Amino acid sequence: MKVAVIIPCHNVAAHVAAAVRSVLAQSHQDLDVLVVDDGSTDGTRDVIEQLLAEGDIRLRAIHQSNAGACAARNAGMAGTVGAYVQFLDADDVLLPNKIAEQVRLLGDGADVVVGGYSDQFADGRNGAAVLPLVGDPWDALVRTRMGTTSANLFRREAIQAAGGWDTQMRSSQDYELLFRLLKRGASVAWDAQVRCTILKRTSGSISRTDERANWLRYLQLRKEIRDHLLQDAGKDRSAVIATADQYLFMAIRVLSKHDRSAALKAYKELLPTGFVPQRSVATSAAYITVFRILGFRMAEALAGLKAPWA
Repeated sequence: MKVAVIIPCHNVAAHVAAAVRSVLAQSHQDLDVLVVDDGSTDGTRDVIEQLLAEGDIRLRAIHQSNAGACAARNAGMAGTVGAYVQFLDADDVLLPNKIAEQVRLLGDGADVVVGGYSDQFADGRNGAAVLPLVGDPWDALVRTRMGTTSANLFRREAIQAAGGWDTQMRSSQDYELLFRLLKRGASVAWDAQVRCTILKRTSGSISRTDERANWLRYLQLRKEIRDHLLQDAGKDRSAVIATADQYLFMAIRVLSKHDRSAALKAYKELLPTGFVPQRSVATSAAYITVFRILGFRMAEALAGLKAPWA
């Protein structure tokens, strides 16, 4: 089975060679690999030309004006063949059996294979493995445990039917696409293994560009997911909806560190009357007690004073 591999890149001269070589070294050899240079200005194009000069006929490249990662992925879709598509961010690397193992898991033709990954920090430290929450895809989606762009494998026709990648999204791009796929009834196969390494850059990546805006987009997407579940007639989604509310609250607390007034507004607009947070790694029992007595505004104000229980 031919698998298309699409590698969008923008100013990643220090990383793109490792990404490409991790693809060409895959045990699954039937690949159509396309690097989409999205208007790089740092020497990325020179690195790509050096890779092409090595002569692997499966590797091609196109260059376009800077339009963002989603536009580059859509351009890659238009320029490749293969029933399934591996999207690989140019600062990530695949483990050697990633594609082969996920092709094996396709069964009758899953629309997406959801895999695991591990983080690697810029200083060389390795993060913990992040494995998918096998079971209910909606629960996994709400909990941000449905893989990530490079960890998953997608059926081309499913992405096309869903409308492709949303070029207006500046963050939460992969989960927004997964949401649209699930709304259309996408079938999911689970790969509960680490299949790639995700580089956590301190600058230059989408996730670091504007933290406040990123969290606002995160909240908007989780609200849309929660509202869809509320309207999903005939199915008892109460447990997943309750979980969605808790994740909305945790995200609102993070937003509060960047913009307290925006967090207060989000709390009033997004959470149901009578909501009470659950204990979590980010929310202590003491915080919940203060929340119950004084409410969210005062709990966050005290937390902002670096109270020991916050």
